[in-house]
Formats: sequence, C-alpha cells, structure tokens
Amino acid sequence: MAQVLLVVSREAPNLLERFAKEFQTVEAVTVLRDRRVGERRRREDANGAERRRSDRRQQTWADTRLRSEGWALSDALTEESHPAPVIVALPAADPRKVNELLDAIQMLSRELDLTRLLQIIMDKASRLMNAHRSSLFVVDEERQELWSKIAQGLEVREIRVPIGQGIAGSVAATGETVNIPEAYEDPRFNQEVDRRTGYRTRSILCAPVRDSAGRIVAVLQVLNRLDGEPFDAYDERLLDAFVGQIAIALRNAQQMEQIEARRKTSELLLDVMKSFSSELEVDQLLKRIMERTSAVLQADRSTLFLVDKRTREIWSKVAQGDKLAEIRVPIGRGIAGTVAATGETINIPDAYADPRFNQEVDRRTGYRTRTILCAPVRDGAGEIVGVSQVLNKAGGPFTRDDESLLAALSAQAFIALDNARLFESVVQMKNYNESILSCMATGVMTVDRDGTVTSVNPAFRRIFAVPESAEAGGGVRDLLDVKRNETFVTRLDQCARVGEAHTEYELKYAITDEESVNLNVSVVPLLDGKRSSVGVVVVAEDITQEQRLMSTLCRYVTREIAEEVMKQKGQIRMGGTRAPISILFSDIRNFTTISEKYEPEKIVEFLNDYFAAMVHEIFAEQGTLDKFMGDGIMAVFGAPISRPDDPVRAVRAARGMRRSLREFNARQRLKGGIEVEIGIGISHGESISGNIGSEQRMEYTVIGDSVNLASRLEGLTKNHPYKILINDRIYEQVKDEFQCVLIGEERVKGKAQTVQVYGVSDPA
Repeated sequence: MAQVLLVVSREAPNLLERFAKEFQTVEAVTVLRDRRVGERRRREDANGAERRRSDRRQQTWADTRLRSEGWALSDALTEESHPAPVIVALPAADPRKVNELLDAIQMLSRELDLTRLLQIIMDKASRLMNAHRSSLFVVDEERQELWSKIAQGLEVREIRVPIGQGIAGSVAATGETVNIPEAYEDPRFNQEVDRRTGYRTRSILCAPVRDSAGRIVAVLQVLNRLDGEPFDAYDERLLDAFVGQIAIALRNAQQMEQIEARRKTSELLLDVMKSFSSELEVDQLLKRIMERTSAVLQADRSTLFLVDKRTREIWSKVAQGDKLAEIRVPIGRGIAGTVAATGETINIPDAYADPRFNQEVDRRTGYRTRTILCAPVRDGAGEIVGVSQVLNKAGGPFTRDDESLLAALSAQAFIALDNARLFESVVQMKNYNESILSCMATGVMTVDRDGTVTSVNPAFRRIFAVPESAEAGGGVRDLLDVKRNETFVTRLDQCARVGEAHTEYELKYAITDEESVNLNVSVVPLLDGKRSSVGVVVVAEDITQEQRLMSTLCRYVTREIAEEVMKQKGQIRMGGTRAPISILFSDIRNFTTISEKYEPEKIVEFLNDYFAAMVHEIFAEQGTLDKFMGDGIMAVFGAPISRPDDPVRAVRAARGMRRSLREFNARQRLKGGIEVEIGIGISHGESISGNIGSEQRMEYTVIGDSVNLASRLEGLTKNHPYKILINDRIYEQVKDEFQCVLIGEERVKGKAQTVQVYGVSDPA
C-alpha cells in the first residue's frame, strides 16, 4: 500500500480540502500542517487549541496510524492562481530518505545566511541523492547567467554559466529536469571542466528550482551516484521533492542579504556625510570619498573628474593610485568624457572591447583596465559638474546595485564641490568687484545715506562728463550738474537719503547747453545684513547711440522689425542664415527715357515722392526694404523676421503698390508732373539673409536664386498685360487669396529650366 506525506505551503492551507478530494480512493491521507501556521493561529486566537480539536473531529479522512511509518513526499502545492505541480508519490521502501528530506527542509528553513545556505543545500543534496557531488546555480537575471558561490569538491569559489549554455544553463532556459546517464555522450556537457580538474563525470541529474510564481530562480545539479549506477525515476522524484523546498529558503536568504547590503550602504553614506562636517579641506575630503568608494564597490581604483566649462574639458585633481598630478580629457572623448557629454551612466564589463576606451593610458602606465563604471556628478539644477569613475571590481563586472551606490556617492560629492566653489567665489568677490566696475560700459555710482558719493566707476564719469579732478567723497549735488538737471539730481539725492528705489527711462541729461545724452537710470537700495538701508547704487546706461541706430533702422524697416533687430544686436555677425524668403522687385518702365527729358532736380523730387508711396505699402505688410537700385526697389518678406504668411504679405504689398501708383499718377497728372508705369516680380524660395561686407562696413541683404528669379520676373512684365508676376511657389500659397492666371512656362536668363509664371490681377 502506497502512503503519502503531504507538505502544504503555509500560504495555502485551503488546499488540504482540494487534496482530500483528489485522493478519495485512497484508504487514508495524513496531513502535516506547517508548525508556523499553528503558532500564528495560537497567537491570534486564545481558543486555538479547542478549534484544532474540533478541526480534527471534523476531518474524518485523517488517519493517525499513518503518521510514523513509510511516508513519501510530494512537491508543495500552490494557490489556484498558479498551476499545481504533479504530485510525486515515493515508494515507502526507504523511510530513511524521508527522514533525511525532512531534516534537510528543517535546516533550510532556519538558515538565513546565503553562503551557508548554499553549502547546506549542496551537502544535503549530495547526501539525500547518494551522489558524489552537487552544485546549486542561482539565476542572475540582470546578467542572464547562473552562478554558484561554492561548488562542492572544487576549489573555485564562483562559477558563472550563461543561461542556455551547458547542462545547468539548458535547464534554466527550458525549465525541464534533465537526467543524463552518460555525460560524455551529451553534446551539452563541457568535458573541458573534467580535463582541467581531473574529475570524471559519469551521470548527471539536474532540476530547476521554481518560486511560488513559477519563475526559475536556481538549478540544482547532482553528479555521479555513489553506487556507480545512473540516476533513475526514483531519484528524479526525490530531487523534485527537494527542490520544491529550496526556493522559499533561497528567497529568504537573498532578501536578508539585500537588507544587509542596504544597511551597509546607509552606514557608508552616513559616514560620508559626517566626513563633510569634519573635513574643511575639500581636496582631502574628495580623496577620502573616492577611497571609500573604491572600498565599498570593491574596486581597484577610482577617479573624480571635474568639468572645466571654459576649456570644455574634464580634469582630475585626485587620481587615486595614479602618479599623474592632473589628467585632462576633452568632453565627449573616452569613457569619462562621454559620460560628461551625455549625462548617462556607463557600465562596461570589458574595457578593451569598448571603442571609447583609450588603451594608450594602460600601455603608458602598465596598468590593466578590465571593468569600468562611470557616473555623472550633478548639481541641484541637474547640470553635470563632474564624473565619478571606478575601475576593476573584484570578482567580475559592476552591477546595477553598484550603479545606484555610485550615484548616491556622486550626489554627496556634489555637495563638497558646491561648497568649495561657493567658498572660492566669496574669497574672490572683493577683487572681482573693483575689476568689473572699472571695465563696465554701464555707469555705476554708490551713495551712502548722508548723500555722500562713495565710489564712481570710469563709465559713470564718461557718461555724466564728471571731471577726473572730482573725487568721490563729496555730495551728489557737488558731483553732478545740478544747474542744468535740477529735477534729476534732487530726486537722486532724496532716494539716497531714504533708501528708495527709482527708475527713469530715456532720461535726457544735459551736458552743456548744446549737448545732451539719453539715459536709462536705475536707483537700487543697498541693504546691510539686517535689511536696513545703507544707501543706494545708481546704474546709468547710455542709450544715445541706440536711439540713433533705431531712428536709422526705421528708415529701412518697420519699427517692430527694428526693435527685434535691436534686441539681437549683440548677435549680429558677418554671415547669414538660410531660410525660405519672399522677394519683391519693382522697376519703373522706360525710366532712362524719362530721366533724359527732365532736369536732375526734377527727377530726384519725383523719385522721393514715388518711393515714399511705394515704401509705405511695403511697410504696411511688415516687409523689409532691402535697397533702392536707381529707380528700382528690392523688398523682402521673411527676413530678418519670418512669418508663415510672408508670400501673402508680399503679393498684398505688390497690389497695394499698384493701387498707390494709380493715385500717384493722378496727383502727377493734376500738377503736370511725370506719370509712370511699373512692373513687379515676386518669387519665394531658399535664400541667405544676413550681413554682407566687411567688419568696417556691413550691409544687410538677401542672396540666392530666388532673388535673381524675382528680378527676371519683373523684367517679363514688359511683355505681359499683367504687371505683377509670381513663380509657382508663391502661387501655391496665395491662390486662395488672390485671382491668379497661368501665363505659361517662361525661360528666364540664368536658369537652365523653364519657370512656371502666374499673373496677379491689379486691385479694383
């Protein structure tokens, strides 16, 4: 008669009733509950003992006669949410095996140290399976490998096998138990291990270890039965029963190891933070941080690189284990340079296989770099201020936990860097102030609460025409010209005495009766540590030249465009910008003949009146007047300010010019003046707009094929009734706005291909 011992997970006691139904044809079933479940129930219920007695009375299918003899073991059952493994019934011929199995399970449940647990599992597996050797390979999901810290009978402390490779790797990949009677006949077996160790592997039994969710967390492998026979079906069932208990113990030990690792990490970070408060020398402090980083990460070397924004380099002031006093690397080059450029942590398991690694450093120093972990150091705003790099971790590549730890240490390193820079800036502040004030183009004057001038920079003297002989130490009314600027000087003196802020824009300050300057003036209170006023600082900006420039610009473009150009005046350089631009050309027909008939003075008067009318229409559509070319006009739409409807604006401006021409000719007719006809060509396309010329004299203009095409289209108006001609790119964008007529394909000078030309009707 077969007898079964049911070991039921403490997380699923309800499965007992399910089991009873499965074994209705069996004479009796013995149930061994988890001791910890009973203890938990006793703690939760004062009447636990009475309830257990009642439970036993109701469970008529339990038979006490089967509790002490001939038990076999099955896999632990799981909840219904996960498929329950097939129950493996063992023959009752060897109660010793059952006792060994129960003893192993009890030892596994008590051990929380991972290293000792692995040793216990392998020892118990060898004894239970009557095998010569056993190994437990744990799954490393991050690296997709199996590892074994202790291989029984071998001196190797750690073995790593890629998942899918070898016998154990194959079991980890497929999840199927493998029983190999002759190892050398299986192609998956690596015979090199035997040749290297002198061991002779004959039979192998290898089974997966699954957690409660069915995930493979380890692989248990036993070698060579002591009696020389291959492993049989009984061994398979026995091993399956054993591995069913390993997962829980393994998970508990791994969690305990993780808790211990986090505790050590917290202690390290706390110690580093204490170091900040005890060490005032930042260089020594950073050296200490990197020494501790090397120790905790089990790395051979570590280096902290700092970012030099001026030279676009990173440099190392502290290179632990390297005799070089300073190392400089351009940002973007090498491993550390790449991290400084991208801000991403780099973890390299094989340095020589990475093209970014500079092997020349190793050849020069005689060092051999194997693994590299490199992480950015950021400030509070997220800007990269440095790079932490550690080399050659003992025992293999760096892990994700190492990445997190290095990031935490790098955050602490930033605090030290930030404090160092703050201290340095405070020390240098006084020296900088005087240097800055002396070279500023903006005038600066400080006045105390008594109205006494305490300092004046050279720019202030120049702007307000203060003589060099007038030293600071006198009153505001003594330093400035009170006679010509009574209101301003009095207001300034009053602000200084009461600590009041004041601002004036476009102030006209008289230097002499004939000369004045236009200024923007700001008065800002000076406060002491208690927020009490100690005077004011007066900042004056001379905008005389700026206003003159604005006036000049407004002769060429609208005021809105002129203001935008003034905002970008510091960025104006030689060269241009490529962008889609609409170009407008207009020209007076037969102007040469007209100029021959009239005196030059008459022609100039006529052109001024004509240009005024035409430019008004261009500016009305936010166009830019590029230049006058004799009697011709070139205007652009889209530079320096681009708008999505530039082609529409250009055509609208052209129609406005035609309308204004009719009105202009009517006025000329009334006074017997000159009447003219004009043609207008408009094109749209990629052009270069910008400053052309030399550093001594620049001209803002537009260059490109579209400019030439607009000029050629204007010339074609001599042969067509339509006096506004456009190219196909303009047409596609304005066809819904204006009435256009296809003229046809025209061959224009300077272009190998013909151009589709459209005519735009004049306004009514």
